[in-house]
Amino acid sequence: MDKVSGDLRIVSASGTYDRMGYEVGQECTELARELLRLARVRLKEKSIAWDKALATSSKFLPYAEDYDPELCEFLRGYAEGSGQSFNDLFVHFCFDEKGFCTDVSVNDTVTADGSVLSAHSEDWSPIYDGCVVMVKGRPKNGPSFMSLGLCGLEFDCGMNSAGLSFSGNSLYHNDMRIGIPRMFVSRRILASRNIAEAITASVPDKRASSYNHNLCHVDGDIFCVEGSATDFAAIPGDEGYLVHTNHYLSPSMAKYETIFQGPGGNSPENGIGSLTRYHRARGLLRRHLGEVTVDTLESIMSDHANHPASICCHSDESKPIEERGETIFAVIFDLVDSRMLVCPGNPCESEFKEYMLEP
Repeated sequence: MDKVSGDLRIVSASGTYDRMGYEVGQECTELARELLRLARVRLKEKSIAWDKALATSSKFLPYAEDYDPELCEFLRGYAEGSGQSFNDLFVHFCFDEKGFCTDVSVNDTVTADGSVLSAHSEDWSPIYDGCVVMVKGRPKNGPSFMSLGLCGLEFDCGMNSAGLSFSGNSLYHNDMRIGIPRMFVSRRILASRNIAEAITASVPDKRASSYNHNLCHVDGDIFCVEGSATDFAAIPGDEGYLVHTNHYLSPSMAKYETIFQGPGGNSPENGIGSLTRYHRARGLLRRHLGEVTVDTLESIMSDHANHPASICCHSDESKPIEERGETIFAVIFDLVDSRMLVCPGNPCESEFKEYMLEP
C-alpha cells in the first residue's frame, strides 16, 4: 500500500521480484513517467538522441541479465505496473548522473550506547524533488529490507533484516566500459547476509564502473569498498569509524581518479568540495569518539561549513537548475535497533523520522 509521509513516498511490496516490481510500479506510475521525461531532457542537454541511448543501453543489458536476473525481473514488473517500457527504464541505469554525497559510519567501539550507525546524505539535482521513494520489501527468498531511491526504481541505499546496511558515493574514474551498470549492484548488496557477501556483490567481474560502497553490519564490521571498472580497494573501519565522500582514499586507486580533472562534468571545484566535506565530517566525528549518538550524526549531516561545498548542500540559485545540486534526503541506519531515520530534503530544515524494519 502506498502512502506519503512529508515529501517521502512509502511503498510496501512482497513476493517474487517481478511481483514486487509490479506492485511498486503501480504505486509510482506518475513518478515513472516523470523519471523518463527528465531522462530525455538530460540526455538532450548532452546531445544524446533517445534512439542512440536505447542502442547503447542494449549493449549493457546482457551483462545485467547475467549478473542479477532478479533485478531484471523487478524492472520488468515495474515497467508493467507503471505502464512504461522496460527498455526505456533500463536507459536510466546506463546513463546515471553525477552526485556528491557524504557518508559517516561508526560501530559500537565509538558510540555512547553500543549502537552501530551509518549516515548518508544524498546530494542530487533539485529537479528530482518529490521523487524519493522508500520501498519496504519482503522478498519470497532472502532478507526483508527497506531502501531509498528515485521513483521506487533504484535501490540507492538501504538496510536488511540480516543486520546489513549499505550506501554509496559516486566516484569518477578513467576505466569506464560497457558492462554491468553500477546502479545494478545495489540489489545484490541489499540481499547479502554478511559483509563478505556484500563486498563480493559490490565489485562483480565485468562491471561497467563503480561507486564507493559503504557497508556496515550489526556485528560491528565496517568497510568502504572503492571500485572502478577494473579494480577495487576495501578499507576496513579498524578504528571504529569510516568517513567517505566522492574521491578515492586508497593510494592504489589514485591512478583511476578523474574528479579533479575538467572539463566533461568533473572539475577541480568538485574534487575540492569532496576533500573539504571529507575532512569536515571526519573532524566533527572525531570530537565525539566514544560518545557518538544519532544526534551527533544528525548534526554532522546538517553542517554548513564551506558552503556551497557543505555537507548539507543547498541549491545555488544563481546557476541554471540543471547545474544545481542539493541534499534531497539524508538517512541514518541504526543496525542494533533495526530502524532507519529519514529526513526528506535538507537536514537543517526538516526532521528525521523513524521507520522500523519488519523482520
